[in-house]
Parts: sequence; C-alpha cells; structure tokens
Amino acid sequence: MSTNGASAEFTLERAAAFAGVSVAMVRGYQCRGLLSAPECDGHTPGRYRPAQLLRLVQIRTLEGAGVPLTEIADLLDYFSDVEALLSAG
Repeated sequence: MSTNGASAEFTLERAAAFAGVSVAMVRGYQCRGLLSAPECDGHTPGRYRPAQLLRLVQIRTLEGAGVPLTEIADLLDYFSDVEALLSAG
C-alpha cells in the first residue's frame, strides 16, 4: 500500500485493464506459466503486486511486438539475468 491511501495491488480485472488485455488473456498467461497467480488468503480474491503488473505489461508488449508466447518466458528470464549481472558489477 502506498502512503497516499491508494492500493499498490490490483484485482484481476484492474490488472487486465491496466495492461490493456482481457481477463481471459491474463488467465491464459497464467496457464502458460508466463505470469504467476496472485497469492490468496482464502477470504478475498488474490491481488496482483507491482512486480506482477510489470511482468504482465512486459508480456503484452513482447506479444504485441510479434514475439511468440512460447518464447516470452525465456526472453524475460534472460533479461532478468542480464539485469542482475549488470547491477552486480
């Protein structure tokens, strides 16, 4: 949560709208292992955290650029590894 009272976590519907995709697309990304499902406490629906929103936008951007869904996970993992190497040095 941010200090101004606005939530830093998004429902499935808000996350989908934020990324410009449908709820079904978000679920499809989860089924393909591209996006982790939000954690649920059993009493309320899961909420997407900022890192998950960033990944959702990255997936959508790469898909929009023509990268096949089957290659997106490996590409994002590679970017993450490169970023870790650069920040370590």
